[in-house]
Amino acid sequence: MPTILNARSMRRGLLVLSISLLVAACGLVDRTDGLTAGARNQAEGKYRAAYIEAKKVLQKDSKNGQAWLLLGRASLMLGDPKEALNDLQNARANGVPEAQWAVPLGQAMLLAQQYDDLLKTLSPDASLDPPVKAEVLRLRGDAQRGLRQFDQAGQSYKAALALDAKNARSLIGLAKLASASNNQDAAGQYVEQALAASPESPQAWIAKGDLAFDAGQLAEAEAAYQKVLGISKPDWLPQEHFYTLLRLASAQAQQDKFDPALANIQTLEKMAPDQAYPHYLHAVVLYKQGHLDDAVSQLQLVLKDVPSNEQAQTLMGAVNYAQGNYAQAEMYLSNAMGINSNNREARRLLALTFYREGRTSQALNTLRPAVDGSPSDTQLLALLQGAAAAGVRTPGADALAGGKTPANDPFAPAEKALAAGQDSEALRLLQAMAVEDAAAEARRNRLLVMTYVRDGRVADAVKTAAAHASKHPQDSAAHLVYGTALIAAGKRPEARAQYEQAARLEPGSLAALMSLGSLDSLEGRYKDAAGRYDTVLKHDPHNEAAMMAQSRLALLQGDKAGAIKWAKQAIDAAPKSPAPYLGLVLLYSESGQFDEAVGTAKRLVAMEPGNPAALNALGAAQMNAGDTAEALKTLQKAVDLAPQAALYRTNLARAQLIGKDTKGAESNLEQVIKGDPDQVQAVVLLATVKLQANDLPGALALARALQTKPATRAAGFALEGDLYMANKSPGDAAAAYQKGLKANPDRPLVIKTFLALSETGAAKPETVLTDWLASHPNDEATRTLLAQHYMGHKQNVLAAAQYEQLLKANPSNVGALNNLAWILTEQRDPKALALAERAYKLAPTSPSVQDTYAWALLAGDQAKTALPILAKAAKAAPKVPSIQYHLAVAQARTGDKAAALRTLELLRKSVADFDDKQAAEALYRELGGTKVGGSGS
Repeated sequence: MPTILNARSMRRGLLVLSISLLVAACGLVDRTDGLTAGARNQAEGKYRAAYIEAKKVLQKDSKNGQAWLLLGRASLMLGDPKEALNDLQNARANGVPEAQWAVPLGQAMLLAQQYDDLLKTLSPDASLDPPVKAEVLRLRGDAQRGLRQFDQAGQSYKAALALDAKNARSLIGLAKLASASNNQDAAGQYVEQALAASPESPQAWIAKGDLAFDAGQLAEAEAAYQKVLGISKPDWLPQEHFYTLLRLASAQAQQDKFDPALANIQTLEKMAPDQAYPHYLHAVVLYKQGHLDDAVSQLQLVLKDVPSNEQAQTLMGAVNYAQGNYAQAEMYLSNAMGINSNNREARRLLALTFYREGRTSQALNTLRPAVDGSPSDTQLLALLQGAAAAGVRTPGADALAGGKTPANDPFAPAEKALAAGQDSEALRLLQAMAVEDAAAEARRNRLLVMTYVRDGRVADAVKTAAAHASKHPQDSAAHLVYGTALIAAGKRPEARAQYEQAARLEPGSLAALMSLGSLDSLEGRYKDAAGRYDTVLKHDPHNEAAMMAQSRLALLQGDKAGAIKWAKQAIDAAPKSPAPYLGLVLLYSESGQFDEAVGTAKRLVAMEPGNPAALNALGAAQMNAGDTAEALKTLQKAVDLAPQAALYRTNLARAQLIGKDTKGAESNLEQVIKGDPDQVQAVVLLATVKLQANDLPGALALARALQTKPATRAAGFALEGDLYMANKSPGDAAAAYQKGLKANPDRPLVIKTFLALSETGAAKPETVLTDWLASHPNDEATRTLLAQHYMGHKQNVLAAAQYEQLLKANPSNVGALNNLAWILTEQRDPKALALAERAYKLAPTSPSVQDTYAWALLAGDQAKTALPILAKAAKAAPKVPSIQYHLAVAQARTGDKAAALRTLELLRKSVADFDDKQAAEALYRELGGTKVGGSGS
């Protein structure tokens, strides 16, 4: 799986790049009552009230410097650094002493990333009291660190500590400098000094959490972030609150603590609806939960606003990989590598996608000693059955592994062609071959069926296998081969009948047990599959094929450690067989253990230095590990040994792209496609290269070439659509996706079509969803997307019907409960309250759920019960205007008119639009409010 956001990339995306905090106000009290009240409100953390008081003073005296200072400080704490900058500059211009404006103005400049302006404005030589000057020096250090002037930043922090030895923020600055230079021990010591100097410093606890997070100590990081959130009246800015919640949610997501992570993510999405990272984190959690289409929807939101987001491109590739959309995965992962060629996760997933896509026409299954990789389930099972029919070992394995085939073996030329990836030549030789006995005929039949499957000619595979089984009805192996072809054709019940017939003909057949176990695994009957493999191992304790089958079974159930354990046992059982080594290399790569993958591949190459499959596995592992130079050398050797093998040459092209050798990569990809135009993953890579070179016509020509053959038709239309989407042409993309749906209707193409149509503004883009659901009524992810679409377009009756169906399938679906309750509340349906209460009990800390429940309570005249719930929601999501309006309604209905007016006054200054804006204005006038200041004030 891909990686959670790292600290550097998150800070780059957030508004606040350097953590800072607001120092206590000094000299703020003015003789006027308004300023006195405002200063008191500011000191008590009532920043909205302070803002309003300052505004009132400035209406009467626009030259009042202290009022501008108060307004700037309040704006800063309300999360508006742009307004704070303007206010504090006015304070400075209207005679406020530097000692009072220097620190808050510096903070606002940091938040706005105006590092050079900060260094020009805040002089290190100003005559200030030591505590204030220490803070000025610290702010200068933060700005210098933002400009990557690390030596100067260190000098500024040390100068600040010389004036104030307990300045926690300067110690944190030194900790960040140490961490940036990979001196984690020193960083930790500085953080501990900061905590000793200021035990309740939010910034110190955040820094402690960051160090633990970056070291992979997620439980410790979570505890530190929770400590920050538990501090009473923390001295921090809203951006720091947002950052802490983001890191906490990320730590929780990585530990699979999905419920608390989602609650925090929902709060983040309410706090900053336009911020990309909460949507990315939401997608991560959905991905880990297996809700792949929902993850795509979240990632679309990210990439719509930030198409160069490396993490989102990588995760979109991972989601498509998990869905089996290998062409789309290639595009997104290539985009990620184009953004950052050192993205190890993207390289790893590209390698895995390469194995999957390459297997269909070039590679054999993991049992074959000639080929590494991870094919689709259908291809994998087909090739496993070919191995089973040959007595567990696959026919022609030695040839495909790069070993020697006896010179007098009549099958040698065909097997050599297979080893080189020349399927057409292998078929020609096999079809022309004369067989003299039943054994040779059976071997020829197995090879023909397997080659047809590899070449995508499934109908020919079924026809050939059926004819042989009909001719030899008492031959157990013939029925196994026929079952294999039927699996490739998607006819599982018929395949099971053939496997069971083989078992009846030969009750002790381990091959039949392996075949049935593979089919059980494919259909999710993992317990049955494990039982069959255990039976094989009881009869043959050293059966490497059964051990590798157990390894794959463990992986399917999420047990990577168990999968690795079984693969190691297979190596111990058959130390001279390449297959377990190749499987272990892939497992290590999928687990992110790249050094172990390289080490295992090197053992295999040392054992068989002339095996191109072994060299390819080593090259792929080196590429995953970031050693592109060595990978290029190794993969070139594999290509030299098997120049016609598309798998190896495409992998070499990928390494060349990473190494910025675009010309060499294009040459290799063109050779692959010339030899076999149906090589989808090579076509996708070359199309991506052309698109990045602004050659859209060339990229589209490649996609359309795929569309000319039935086996690759859907992939060609999917690629065409993806190219148009990348080129911001959703109308053309939608047309391509719709053609792909006609060729091969599947959910990923349904979702892509819907999203593309939505981008065009087409009427009723949801028709593609409703059509899909008519034949796939249990697809909850697509139904949720449809409900959200209806709700977003104010079609609440239709949305409610979808949510009701979702709740029939899953009564604990919080999102469906919450949204249906909201719709019914708006419709004044008395059933709303019970639904909202159920959602609230399931997710009591979610601001959106709290808001819905409280609004339903208000609709039922239970304002006193609603008020404290809305107060919590408003505090957690202060920038969500609808929640603030609902809070004002509750305050008004419980008799607190003054509080309602304060809430509405602050809401009126926001430029955000929301559905109840007119209602909020009407309530404001009803309560006796009058317009304050200019527009939006």
